[in-house]
Parts: sequence; structure tokens; C-alpha cells
Amino acid sequence: MDEEKAFLDLKEKILRDRGLDVNQYKENYLKRRIAVRMRALQLNSYSEYIEVLTKDKKEYISLFDKLTINVTQFFRDPEVFVAFENEILPDILTKNEKKEIRVWSAGCSSGEEPYSIAMSIEEAKEKIGLKDLKYEIYGTDIDDDALSSAIKGKYNIKTMENIATLRRNKYFEKINDTTYLISEKIKKNIKFIKANLMEPFKINFFDIVFCRNVIIYFIKDLQKKVLQYFYDSLKDEGILILGKTETMLLSFRDKFKCINLRERIFKKEKD
Repeated sequence: MDEEKAFLDLKEKILRDRGLDVNQYKENYLKRRIAVRMRALQLNSYSEYIEVLTKDKKEYISLFDKLTINVTQFFRDPEVFVAFENEILPDILTKNEKKEIRVWSAGCSSGEEPYSIAMSIEEAKEKIGLKDLKYEIYGTDIDDDALSSAIKGKYNIKTMENIATLRRNKYFEKINDTTYLISEKIKKNIKFIKANLMEPFKINFFDIVFCRNVIIYFIKDLQKKVLQYFYDSLKDEGILILGKTETMLLSFRDKFKCINLRERIFKKEKD
């Protein structure tokens, strides 16, 4: 079979089997990520990879892991969380009359980011003296297996190198020398939901949206669509945090004001 035709068939199969429209990824990026799996399986053609996906549904787990570049680590890019905890949260929490905030971790993978967000909120609450403040974090992803892992909240110590020992003892239960379980104190504030970034989510609902190192892999039209969904989901003056290699599209610079260029933190402008 012609390789370009097989590539089209592969994309259609992924959409049909798992509901993910990979046409929304940049083509070169998509081919590179699929090639990683094909090399691992010692395959030479897309048609061979189609056969593998047909026979072994678990291969989708490995494929999605490569497509979404899941980096399983707490407090990834620690400088972002320092700014979030010491600058963004105090401003939001002290102005919040309802004593409650909602956060969306979009593309949450296996849960490290939403749990990191929760730990930062707990620490900020203590520093400011707002122990009664309530918060909800929504972690969304398209990968069922990643969400299942997130819900369990069980992690290898290798993912925790950015967590100080005090925090580890405070927010985790040690199972053995290599495995830790996130505490119920943190878990109870987080909802994990299967959702596709390519579709709208909750409108005018969130105070903060995290979506880091995801949209950079999308084609420009989808980037625009997703940024509009984030804008719609945020309350007025809500905060959007992107990945450190991502930039705000020119067409959205009248909708989002950059408040920390280094850490890619933006504030929604009022309509």
C-alpha cells in the first residue's frame, strides 16, 4: 500500500477507534511521534502499524503517551509553580469574596499537574491564613488509562524529585521505598473527567486554567479554537498558564494580558 494512503488510513482508524482527530496535530510532529512507536516495534510501514493497533488495543496507550508527550513529574518547571504559589494565588485568594476557587488542568495526563496545583493552593492558604477557602480542580484528558492512573493517585518516587521532603510527608502516604499515595486531603478536591480539548468545556466557570506544553503541537486553526475555549471557560480576569515554549497568538492579545512573560502567565481581559 502507498505510504501516504496508509498514513491517511491510520489517522482515520485512530479517529474511529478512539475519537481523537489527529489531523489537528502538525503533520511533521504527528509523523515523528508515530515513528517512535514504529521503531520500538521494528515496523517499516504505516500499514504494519495499523495491523498492530487492530490486534493489540493496548498499543493505543503507548501511542497516546508519545502523542501527548506526557512528562510524569510533579511541579514540572518549578519556577512556574513558584510564581503561581507566591504571586498569582495570593492575589486571587485575597480578592475572592466567595472563599472558593475553581481550577482547570487541561490535558492532565496521569494527574501530577492537578495534584501539584492542589498542593500549591494548600500552601498558599496556610501562608495567607485562609483555611476556610474551598477549591475544586478539574483534571481533564482524553486518555482513559492516564485518567485511571490519576484517580488512583499512586506514584513512583522518580516523579517526585521537585517535591521537598516536608511536602512529601505532608501530602503523601508512603507505601514502600519507591511508591507513594496522594493523601485524601488533596484527592477530595480534584475531579478527573474525560474531555477533549478540541471541544468546549465549562463556560465562565474557572478562576485559573493550566494548559502547558499541549497546544504547541496543534495546527494554528486548532490553537485558535482551543484558546477561545479557554477564554470562554475563564471568569473575567481569570488566569491562563501556558507552557514555557508556548506563545499567545496575536489574534488573542486583546483578550489576554501577559502578566508574567517568563512563565507564560496571562490574565483574561474583561469583555
